[in-house]
Amino acid sequence: MSRRLDDLSPRFRPLAVEFLGRLTEAGIAVLIVDTLRTPAEHAENLAKGVSWTKRSKHLDGDAIDICPFKEWALHGPDKLQWDTSDPVWQKIGAIGESVGLTWGGRWKQTPDYGHFEWTA
Repeated sequence: MSRRLDDLSPRFRPLAVEFLGRLTEAGIAVLIVDTLRTPAEHAENLAKGVSWTKRSKHLDGDAIDICPFKEWALHGPDKLQWDTSDPVWQKIGAIGESVGLTWGGRWKQTPDYGHFEWTA
């Protein structure tokens, strides 16, 4: 899996950069967990239960996963262990939505608090 901003699609990259800049301005340190995925990497995530859709926007570079740095320091990449009750997630979600991204934290079936994607 890539964590490079350069691997994001040309239409999504400027929004992701603006999102990360606004997080920095708000004093919220985050780690980029995932940008672009190969089909094989996505299949592995499905098998591990850390992805729930067969057609992820990560496959096209139209999504980014981030994590507050303090959560990453405690639990690493296992997002099933991240404390999503921490109010910082709501702040991150609001900032992402304010730049026009769709936030996975609003999904009803299986919220994905660190996921942000292109909104067509």
